[in-house]
Amino acid sequence: MNKGLLAATIISISYSSAVFASESCDDTALNGYMESIKSEIGLLSSDVKSGNNTSASHRVDTVISYFKKSRNEIPYKFSAEKLQGNKLEEQKAEYIKVVDDTIVILEKLEKALESDDMTQVKSLFGQIGAQRKLGHGSFKANC
Repeated sequence: MNKGLLAATIISISYSSAVFASESCDDTALNGYMESIKSEIGLLSSDVKSGNNTSASHRVDTVISYFKKSRNEIPYKFSAEKLQGNKLEEQKAEYIKVVDDTIVILEKLEKALESDDMTQVKSLFGQIGAQRKLGHGSFKANC
């Protein structure tokens, strides 16, 4: 076989595999939002620890905006598990509920930060952690 033809075939297959590869869980808009939320929550925690509740309150707004955007996305796990029909609709509804419940907690956190109620802030951080575990346990694909 001609070496040039072999090289062209290998390059062609490599290129077409990259172009036609299926979406992975890391390539979704939802994953991007979640990565941003993770970063913002880390910065938010640092702001709270340093006593900068004003900055922390602004970060809460940013986190809420990412959750609102995430609400309109479909977790990759749903397509990876090929969910359809009623099961898909049930999972979508549960996902939206977890997102909405998290937004409510974040809104409470913002109020607690604004009133310097650090006992409430600590409690709400715990609730956010519980929501994270619930969301990841229910909707994050293992990939």
